[in-house]
Amino acid sequence: MELQLVREYGARPWDGVVVPLGEGDLEGYQGPWEKELAAVRASGRFAGKAGEIYRFSALTEGGLTQIFLLGLGKNWDLERVLDDCAKVYRQCQELRLGAVCTDLRGLEPQFTPALFQKAAEAAALTGYRFDKYKTVPTPAGIRTAAFLCEESERYEAALAEAEVSARATCIARDLINEPPTVLTPAKLAQAAQSLFEGTPVRVTVYGRDEVERIGLTAFLEVGKGSIQEPKLIVMEYTGAQGEKSRLGLIGKGLTYDSGGYSLQSSEFMETMQHDMSGAAAVMGTLWAAQKRGVRLNVTGVVAACENKLSATAYVPGDVIRSMSGRYIEVNNTDAEGRITLADAVTYAKQCCGVDRIVDIATLTDGIQTALGNRRCGLFTNSRALAAQVEAGAAAACERVWELPCDENLRRVLDSRVAHLKNSAMGSSVGGYATVGAMFIKEFAEDTPWVHLDIGGTAWTTECEGIYTKGGIGFGTRMLYETLKEMEKEGQRT
Repeated sequence: MELQLVREYGARPWDGVVVPLGEGDLEGYQGPWEKELAAVRASGRFAGKAGEIYRFSALTEGGLTQIFLLGLGKNWDLERVLDDCAKVYRQCQELRLGAVCTDLRGLEPQFTPALFQKAAEAAALTGYRFDKYKTVPTPAGIRTAAFLCEESERYEAALAEAEVSARATCIARDLINEPPTVLTPAKLAQAAQSLFEGTPVRVTVYGRDEVERIGLTAFLEVGKGSIQEPKLIVMEYTGAQGEKSRLGLIGKGLTYDSGGYSLQSSEFMETMQHDMSGAAAVMGTLWAAQKRGVRLNVTGVVAACENKLSATAYVPGDVIRSMSGRYIEVNNTDAEGRITLADAVTYAKQCCGVDRIVDIATLTDGIQTALGNRRCGLFTNSRALAAQVEAGAAAACERVWELPCDENLRRVLDSRVAHLKNSAMGSSVGGYATVGAMFIKEFAEDTPWVHLDIGGTAWTTECEGIYTKGGIGFGTRMLYETLKEMEKEGQRT
């Protein structure tokens, strides 16, 4: 989809025109279809309340044009603009309107560049499709999304940001939506190498023998039941030459998770390709960071493997050694992601020189029980780092909620034979998302750390707002905005 700014309505024929207005602002708006607008005013059918959409048709020189009046209510904020614009652009997509113009003149100058960015992101993200395996591709919707404004130069930087943010999210979505037979750990590693070829991001991929030599033994235990070789993918971006500080972004990279001997039910296994959504978010974020030239040093680490059931798979009752030297009693092979993350976190600390860590993972089902499917959980040992992630989440309109790292729940991980167990299996204390986070926290130790549990927000079965059925790419825009927030704070100090 092409996003563009225009100064004149007559720049080209439009199949659809979107007119966002605040509550009560229709009276002052003037458009080329004054006769139709007068009829709408007289009927009282559109008041401009938040989320209100009124559609009518108008004859123009280019033919019949669909006009959408979009109400934003009295108080506009980022989430309101993103959600409401997504609703109307979704209708434009369904009507196969190829060229759509959004007339912002009724909102200027109160419509800030930040609000504009959300409107542009809504247009781009509602146009996402994954149909490469369909015999008949999905018919195209919006191909050109233009924004009509009197001071277009005011929004040029915001348009560029929207393009980068939306593209990064779609990169993540494409990776998540690939079938597990296609996106094996090796293919995920190849995707990273291809994505960053010719960019400032240096990609290093380690195979099984090299990973064993480095010492990520717990990670290898998770992947040993599959014929697909585990891959450790390290992506290094140095955007602040001369600065020692480096952020570690750790993404869970289970390209398929059957649960192993703690077998999942078939209804869950059907979509377990999305268990690498954390990895996809990290890759999309680093792509956006280098595209924009964020002045920050970041290393992304993905321990990619499959969790399969076979004669060679690890089993409940195993005791395995982690890279940190801690031994882990396995009491649930379906709590595998935290084991891979434990080694990835240790690797980032010991081998990549990171001084703070954000990990993102489809870690638990319990997080959806707690927060639903549109808000992820945040756990931390550093309020300052959490505040930066929360600021990024607010800017991206990806909702987060901090949950406690409750030391009272740590006891359920106590093991009779090892340093700790990998799950609360057999316990009735609840708090399973917290227990999962507490496991990873054990390996983060004193390093400032944030854990994002996207177990409820990574996949959707509905086309709703900016989301299309399948992988959401949740966390990509949040992490990108977090990097920008860190960059700004670095410039102030």
